[in-house]
Amino acid sequence: MRLNKEVRRLPRLAPPGRPGIIDVEDAVELNDQLGYNLYRAALLFRRELIRALREHDLTPEQWQTLASLWSHGPLSPSEIARVTLQDLPSISRMLSRMEKRGWVNRVEDPKDGRSFRVELTKEGSHLQTLLPPLIFEHFEGLLGGFPEARRRKLLELLRELRQVLGDPTP
Repeated sequence: MRLNKEVRRLPRLAPPGRPGIIDVEDAVELNDQLGYNLYRAALLFRRELIRALREHDLTPEQWQTLASLWSHGPLSPSEIARVTLQDLPSISRMLSRMEKRGWVNRVEDPKDGRSFRVELTKEGSHLQTLLPPLIFEHFEGLLGGFPEARRRKLLELLRELRQVLGDPTP
């Protein structure tokens, strides 16, 4: 089915050597789509992170929570939700599992007695000596052929894209 020319032309990122405005029929080439490539790379990266964390029975969201607590100290569930992009009921369940594992405690928020903050236990703090080197080693093995300068540039571009898309975390 052919669409009229006004409807058929869509702006998008085009592969090298192709114009920036293309026909709708060409737009379904997934490998040329920014969103598809970002999503696919995120899924592949998450799969590898799950593999790296498997021996410690940690999820990527638990890893993000621990890393945030190591960097920033006690956080509220809402602050953790902004980092993990999970809803508060999911955060509550995750924190319960992390408490049972002995990694975190819930403590009363000194500024608001109705709320609580999440803090690391001694065991949760100790994981900082184990997990980052484990994850670094895992990904270094995978990304060894991807030059360091290109990794830094990719990280810079992804941070910029997150800002453009309204990511609430710094």
